Amino acid sequence: MTVYFCFIPNLVLIMKFFKSLFLSLFLSSSILFAHEGPWTASRPDGHAPISVMGDHMHSMGEWMFSYQYMTMDMKGLLKDSNNVTVDSQTGTMMMPGDYMMVPTEMTMDMHMFGAMHAISDQWTLMCMLNYLDNEMTMINRMDVTSKMETSGISDLKLAGLYDLARWEDGRRAHLSLGLSAPTGSIDEKSGGNFVGYGMQLGSGTWDFHPAITYLGQTENYSYGAQLGGILRIGDNDQGYTLGNRVEATLWGARKITDSLSASIKIDHTCEEEVDGEHNGLKLRKGMSPSNHPDHQGRDLTSIGLGLNYYFQSGALQGHRIAAEWETPLDQEVNGVQLELDSTWTVGWQYAW
Repeated sequence: MTVYFCFIPNLVLIMKFFKSLFLSLFLSSSILFAHEGPWTASRPDGHAPISVMGDHMHSMGEWMFSYQYMTMDMKGLLKDSNNVTVDSQTGTMMMPGDYMMVPTEMTMDMHMFGAMHAISDQWTLMCMLNYLDNEMTMINRMDVTSKMETSGISDLKLAGLYDLARWEDGRRAHLSLGLSAPTGSIDEKSGGNFVGYGMQLGSGTWDFHPAITYLGQTENYSYGAQLGGILRIGDNDQGYTLGNRVEATLWGARKITDSLSASIKIDHTCEEEVDGEHNGLKLRKGMSPSNHPDHQGRDLTSIGLGLNYYFQSGALQGHRIAAEWETPLDQEVNGVQLELDSTWTVGWQYAW
């Protein structure tokens, strides 16, 4: 069994940055953001922006159920960090390019169902299962377009969140240790042929999901930082391993009323290319960059703007709804890939 480590230079750099960041937040927040009383979830910014996973814990005996819907749009081609045209990659019948066809756009819709339960004040357990709907439009060198679609459940994720520290001035930190099971299909086809790596529904491997989260609150503001990743364990049944991933996230929120808050988030993700090759794509990787293992993964920096609403009273007391819009600030892909345009996430949460 082999564990492949992702982007070691980037990972070391991000870890050094976040070490400095956590120390800075730890030392300065108690001075600059004095707060009477401990951190509390009973306010709209008591949870992070809706796209941040595993951002909070619960008190012993508490349950929380959640649903999130995310839609991601990709359009246009990038080569490294530069925009390129379809013709530059496919060429023509008289002067063929590198590929017979390329993607022009893709939409991914994800339905996320989650549950959390605190078995003690130190440990909160989390479970999440996603359902995906993917659609990709392709165009060949004769300007003929076609569509591919895949849908189904993705990989099941289980995690334990451990309380590391709590301070009386509204700061706290916790560790998350997660493991995902390969319940999503990696055998998806369209028109009798295997679809590319990004259109498959799962990783096909057991994956380790570690993360550390730091939170803080003041009377009207909250803030947080999270460093996490995905480490793939071994090869899947089709002979490949998706790229490992590291993600660093910073956010801040302003409590506008007792029920409404607004947030801003900066997120940086680095994901490496695929290791190995899909058995069903080995002979077809020259047809499209979507089928090529070296044309997967990217470095992405994005910004997100969100709203959280917490029902303080009435029939919906304790329920939360939230929305967030994200768009890239900078992205660099491996090889030739679709450019990420924007992502919308909306969600509901209820704890008792």
